[in-house]
Amino acid sequence: MPFHHVIAKVRPEDGPRVLFTDLSVDELRKRFIQPYEKGVAFFSGNDLISPTDLRSVQIVRTDRPDQTERDEINRKDREHIEGLNDPDSGMFFLSVGGGYQPQDISEVGTDVTHDFIGGHPGFKAGKWEPSMKVLAWVGGIAATVVAAGAVKWLGWL
Repeated sequence: MPFHHVIAKVRPEDGPRVLFTDLSVDELRKRFIQPYEKGVAFFSGNDLISPTDLRSVQIVRTDRPDQTERDEINRKDREHIEGLNDPDSGMFFLSVGGGYQPQDISEVGTDVTHDFIGGHPGFKAGKWEPSMKVLAWVGGIAATVVAAGAVKWLGWL
């Protein structure tokens, strides 16, 4: 089962942050995609986020859960650093490695943002509005024609 993670910049001054982790496709659609497309606010943890506040969005798919993937990133980084630290050279590199930040999941996953998002926040909110205006206009004309026909048929004119 694939796992989906949503990483976003909510305000221009903020760095990337993880809004959701380890979501199935159905959960992703329900908790993020639908509110995003309709332009309605959604909860990420205890934060209420308006889609119009989002400056960038990335949806990442992984084969394993978030914590497992980030632990693997950390393990590989530590091995790489240990390989660089040669006791005979007198040089020593000190680094904690990667995988500690939740947004590090983007390093190992596949970016599937464009598979799920097809426009700006709220792009489906007014999808039928122009059609409804045309339908109301046509309905008004039809009602007028029917009323005029009924008046003539009843002989009121």
